[in-house]
Amino acid sequence: MSNEPRTPKKPRRPHGYTLVDVMIVTLIIGVLGSLGFNQYSKYVARARRPEAILTFRSLAAAQRGYLLTHGQYAGTFRALGFNIEGAALVSPTELQGRRYNYRLMQDDGPRSWYVVATGNIDGDDFIDIIGASNPR
Repeated sequence: MSNEPRTPKKPRRPHGYTLVDVMIVTLIIGVLGSLGFNQYSKYVARARRPEAILTFRSLAAAQRGYLLTHGQYAGTFRALGFNIEGAALVSPTELQGRRYNYRLMQDDGPRSWYVVATGNIDGDDFIDIIGASNPR
């Protein structure tokens, strides 16, 4: 035996992460992920809205042409000869597109037209409604 005094050993600190560390990181990742997904959903909904706006512009141009030819606006998509790529004609006044259903109306007679696009583009519980009419 040696006569050297023994120094007490320092307790070894365990390596790695504790359960609390892992839970905090998981919570932070979950919160950031949910915020990111919410923003992504809004971005996707905004990206789908131009489909209706472009359809409204095309419909307005077709209605102007019909007015110049016939002296009044068309009351049906069939009379107007208007269709959207990939859409199905549900009735003479209703088209079902990829994301929207379009309904053409003439509430104020043959010198006016109004079209409403309805669809659930953002995945929530509410139907999104966009409308357009002839300029007065």
